[in-house]
This record gives sequence, structure tokens and C-alpha cells, in this order.
Amino acid sequence: MIPIYKFDPANFDRSRLWSDRYREMYSALNDFSQYEKQSFWPSLQKQLHGRGVYLDAGCGIGGWILFLSDRGYAVEGIDEHPQAVRAMTEYDPDLLVKIARNDAIPYADNKLDGVLSIGSLEYTEGAVEQSLKEFHRVLKPGGFVCIEVPMANTLRKLFYIPLKRLQGFAMQMLGRNATFVYYLFEKSDFTAMLTQAGFMIDEVLAHDLPDANSHFGLYSNWPFLRGAKPYELNALGRFIKALCNSISPWVASAGMVVIAKKV
Repeated sequence: MIPIYKFDPANFDRSRLWSDRYREMYSALNDFSQYEKQSFWPSLQKQLHGRGVYLDAGCGIGGWILFLSDRGYAVEGIDEHPQAVRAMTEYDPDLLVKIARNDAIPYADNKLDGVLSIGSLEYTEGAVEQSLKEFHRVLKPGGFVCIEVPMANTLRKLFYIPLKRLQGFAMQMLGRNATFVYYLFEKSDFTAMLTQAGFMIDEVLAHDLPDANSHFGLYSNWPFLRGAKPYELNALGRFIKALCNSISPWVASAGMVVIAKKV
């Protein structure tokens, strides 16, 4: 795991930033068509069945809960941010969501048929291994996890990570304090962590946004590649995306999705 830090200005309240973002995102939450377009949806769909009970661990604004519930699946959720859970219950009081962390899941052993963790595991410092153990504990034998995490892809290892380390050194020299933001994961290291937690790897997929003109990783890491809309690439960005994908999706894809079974 490679920790990524940011150096926030004095008096910057990151929790307030996320509170505002949750409000903005939920006020616009009315279309879940993008979920069905995700590259890993066919693989996830194969794991689901109508009698199962599933947990979205780190559910955020609850998009996956609503998307899957709309298709007849029984999905509950946990998130450690009270503002996210509050926004969801205000949107739909019947949603089964709780305030809880991934490393302390309030469910009994062998309770669930599947656990989803889409873009959440990376944000809690020092809690990844315990979270994987908790996923394993609450799953029934043969139950699955579907986990999406940001990846230390080739471009990031060659350029982004060294630049972030150089930035960190410079900021520390200036007396600025580092704030942990998230982890990047190597494919081999993360699959080994899952195996150690008691899972058998079923499938590993590179993952990024489904829109041909957009890219989460390139847009987020390289401001000079950004287009006019969020996550949209400019002409240079689209060229770099096409070039990288022609070599391998693992060169520039922002994340990876791992589907694994409890053994």
C-alpha cells in the first residue's frame, strides 16, 4: 500500500468539504444508468441472486444500494460519515443503513451473501487488513466480496508517486503538516492481502470511468489533461488515454476491482 497525503491550508476543514459534497451529490442523485455501464457490472451481476442479503460497506451516498435495490436485491449499507447516512435516510427512510466503519462491522458472523466495497476501503488509514478480516467474518461460507480500490498503475509509479513524494518533502521543509487522504494499491500486494484474510481470488479487473471521453485517473492526477466537464479529458488527455489503453488497461486505469470468495 502506498499512502497519499495532501497539505491543506491552515484552518481547512476536510470533513466540512465532504459534508458539502454529500449534500450536492445527493441533491442531484436521480439517475443510476452509469452503474450498469461500469466495466465490472457483468462480473458482479453473476454473483448476485434474489435470495441473497448484501452489504455495501462504505456506501457513501448510497448509489449502489439504490441501483441494486431497484433491481430486486436486498442491500443494506454502512458508512462512517453521519452526514452521508443522514442524507440517505432523508432521501428514503426505508433504506437499511447504519453509521459504522469497515473495520468494525455491526453484523453477526456468517450473516451475508456478499459484501461490496466500491471506492471506500482506501480512505481509512491503518484499517485495510482489519476491514478485510471483517468482510470475511460477516460473510457466509462461499460468500463473495467485490472490492474496488485505486491502483498504483504504471503511470502513477513512474511519475505521479515520485512527484507526490517530492512535494511532500518540500512541504515538510516549509513546515506544512501532511494529511492522509488514501492508499494506492499494487495488484499483487492487494490480492495477497485478500488471500491472507481467507479469500480465494475469482477475478481481477482494471477499472475506470465507462465514458470514452472521460478518465478518473488521468483527470484527477494531471490537471493539464482536463476538459471542460468533470472527469472529461481534453484532446491531449484523450490521446494519452487511447495510447495507454492500446498497450494495456493496467497502464493508466485509476482502479482495480477484485471479486473473491470466502473459503
